[in-house]
Amino acid sequence: MTRSTPSPRRPARPEGRRSIFWRLRAVWYGALVLLVVAVGGLWAALNTLRLPPAQRPIETSFVCDLNVGDGQCGFDNAMARLTAEEERVTVRYEDLPPVLVQAVLAAEDRNFFEHNGVDPMGIGRALYQTVLGDSESQQGGSTITQQYVKNVYLSSERTLDRKAREAVLAVKLERELGKQEILTRYLNEVYFGRGAYGVEAASRTYFGVGVKDLQLPQAAYLASLIRSPETADAVQHPAVADRRRRSVLDGMVATGAITRAEAESAADLPWVTAATNRPDGTVQPPTIRPRVAQRSDFGDVKYTELGSEYWVEWVRQQLRARYGPGAETRGLRVYTTFDPTLQQAAVDAVYDTLDQPEGPTGSLVAIDDEGRIRAMVGGRDYTTDKVNLALGAEGGGSGRAPGSTFKPFALAAFVEDGYSVKSRFRAPPTTQFPGVYAGAGQVWKPANYDKSDHGIETVEQATWNSTNTVYAGMVDTIRPERLAEMARRLGVTAQLDPVYSLVLGAEEVSVLDMASAYSTFMDRGTHISPYSIRRIEAADGTVLFDAATGVERRQVVQPAVADTVTAVLQGVLQNGTGKNAGLRVPAAGKTGTTNDAKDAWFTGYTCNLTAAVWMGYEQPREMKSFKGQQVAGGTIPAGIWRNFMSKATRGTAPCRFPVADAGKRILNSSMSPTSGGSTSSTSVPRSSTSSTVPGSSTTTTSVPATTTTAAPRPTTTAPPRPTTTVAPPTTVAPSPAVASPG
Repeated sequence: MTRSTPSPRRPARPEGRRSIFWRLRAVWYGALVLLVVAVGGLWAALNTLRLPPAQRPIETSFVCDLNVGDGQCGFDNAMARLTAEEERVTVRYEDLPPVLVQAVLAAEDRNFFEHNGVDPMGIGRALYQTVLGDSESQQGGSTITQQYVKNVYLSSERTLDRKAREAVLAVKLERELGKQEILTRYLNEVYFGRGAYGVEAASRTYFGVGVKDLQLPQAAYLASLIRSPETADAVQHPAVADRRRRSVLDGMVATGAITRAEAESAADLPWVTAATNRPDGTVQPPTIRPRVAQRSDFGDVKYTELGSEYWVEWVRQQLRARYGPGAETRGLRVYTTFDPTLQQAAVDAVYDTLDQPEGPTGSLVAIDDEGRIRAMVGGRDYTTDKVNLALGAEGGGSGRAPGSTFKPFALAAFVEDGYSVKSRFRAPPTTQFPGVYAGAGQVWKPANYDKSDHGIETVEQATWNSTNTVYAGMVDTIRPERLAEMARRLGVTAQLDPVYSLVLGAEEVSVLDMASAYSTFMDRGTHISPYSIRRIEAADGTVLFDAATGVERRQVVQPAVADTVTAVLQGVLQNGTGKNAGLRVPAAGKTGTTNDAKDAWFTGYTCNLTAAVWMGYEQPREMKSFKGQQVAGGTIPAGIWRNFMSKATRGTAPCRFPVADAGKRILNSSMSPTSGGSTSSTSVPRSSTSSTVPGSSTTTTSVPATTTTAAPRPTTTAPPRPTTTVAPPTTVAPSPAVASPG
């Protein structure tokens, strides 16, 4: 019997096969966990990550002259633009023409007003165009908000971490700012090439018009520059520029911003590099301006023929001193006291006279009765010599010895101490004061120019004639420390050593210092700190500084003292060493000449304008004569001063100075200080007689090389003294009949 072998049992078939999703359930679960973690992380980032402080953009500042009204300083009327290597001007959303907004959105972010900072559709579109190799497309994966975040808060590194932070911060920013604000900030920040940051600077740079005046072809072109501005400059790469502009115009058609006909008309416009005339006679601004060559230190500058660069550089220094390094690139609007009319008169007066390139140069500073520096001649040519001769050490050079123009400060101290200008001093050929100039054992020996004895002179006579030995006696009376203190009070900022020779102008000062101090006499003892900036506004119009409230005004000497000095200084122009400076209106002033005529000065004023004039070589050297004329304060500088002031006062009504003699004591010095003589003083009522008595003498000083001396002038006969005087009966020795240059 055969036994059968049983067949193997087949495994039972499941009732239904499991799906692949079931079999990969662990994978999906892990992915879900990761998704939840990612969403949670994003949510945490949105709630904990803070926007870092935005980097302050570098923005162009504008410098305007005196004729530009408050709130009006800008591109169209600035005398200079202060920039670093980039130019930027902020605008408001209301200033953006709709055509520009439409062009930028069509080129950069068509869904800007719909997304929340990140546009997934835009990212997908960018990837698709990259696969197709569409290099002409202007659409990218980053939204305008993301681009702004990258430019302002982050770096341009290409890492996943930076991109993730960019997306998070973009969403965060959209929670804090409105769409219009973000778009405006973006357009004020983005780079358009040619050193132009922001759409306003770009509009001016490429087309010469403000952003408000952009037309369709111009707006489309600027929008096309955002992706890669240097490769689409229409002057350098017109074919690329044409393709870029056409691409933006096509995008605007796609978004419905313009019609196809408008796009074709704008795309067919040729690139023009010069202005053309419209049929109505007005000028059509250029479609594209040629690339500008290397900019100057200040961008475009007006009035360069008037030396405006010296002004602008000084303004820049003041802004940095006030607001810190880089202050001039913070979008400030700076209103200066630069008066083109008076500046022209100043430049003409100085360099129509000093017209030899290898000859002496000169400087002039004019200050009005409000403290405004209306004119400042800093040098002959800023491009070859950037030292501002008007500012002394502050201008990059050094001060200069002012000679006898320093004597009125001693006069002011003398009067303030109660002495009358009718006080009398011996005027010997020489005098000496031991141990008062350079130290113990040293002797200061000031001398009159011709070494002759001028007898006895009143203080006012000695001022008119610039008699050195009389003023040596005066400084011995008031003391050098008192003189230095008075000069500082009046407005001299230079460091002064309180030595006897200070009275003859041995210390170095600036032209601005001298104009400032004399303006205190003009303003009857009130010192107004001279200023060249009258107003500063921030880019948004906020007033940061106003000279009306921010400039110091102090009564430093009594009006009667200042008026007494002025009365005496009027005689310098009427009968003394400053006759060459005479005007049709009342004026006062003083001449000054140093050893070997290395420096020659005239400083003077009318009732409402003070001007100081200096001439010499930048590296001091002798200048006995110039163009056949003897150099002294009373010759060439006095003539320069007269020429300037004649134009500056033209059309103004004459005003008269008060007449005064504030001193109540008449000092009588019958002998020189070192001859063992005696002095006496007499109290008298204040004089009501005009201090314009003529008198003359020739003076000089014999001192170490750093002190000053007066050069000779042609001799003239001195008129007789009037019989009216407040001095006691005393015989006055006649003075030699020559006039001193001062």
